[in-house]
Amino acid sequence: MGTLDPTLCEQTDEALQEWRQGDCVLGEQWFLYRVDPAAPLTEAAIEASTEAYDNAEANVPGLMVASQTCDLVRGCGTRPFVEVCPLVDVDKDELHQIERGRMPKHAFIPALADRGLVADLDRVMTVEKPVLAT
Repeated sequence: MGTLDPTLCEQTDEALQEWRQGDCVLGEQWFLYRVDPAAPLTEAAIEASTEAYDNAEANVPGLMVASQTCDLVRGCGTRPFVEVCPLVDVDKDELHQIERGRMPKHAFIPALADRGLVADLDRVMTVEKPVLAT
């Protein structure tokens, strides 16, 4: 079993001190999730199931931090993981409904409204903290 790199932990902890729940990473990201190859429910799951994989990836325009800020800023030696949600594109009508709280599976992000991006709260992925720190 390997050991934690103390320099990496220190750099990661320092980089994440200013991160908060709801902060976003923009740009092409890959969102990984588990699927049941025998009962796929999404296009990505159907594609993965043809190869008998039990996970699928989706290219998303970014990620939003779902973890609570108190967990995010704790040291990665004791709290190595954070939860993120994918950002998804929505049309203006959907964005308006989401902003009004009428589509609770999505989180309205005021800073990304002009881009038509919201967080998909139905899909959450756990990642190690260095993913966000780089």
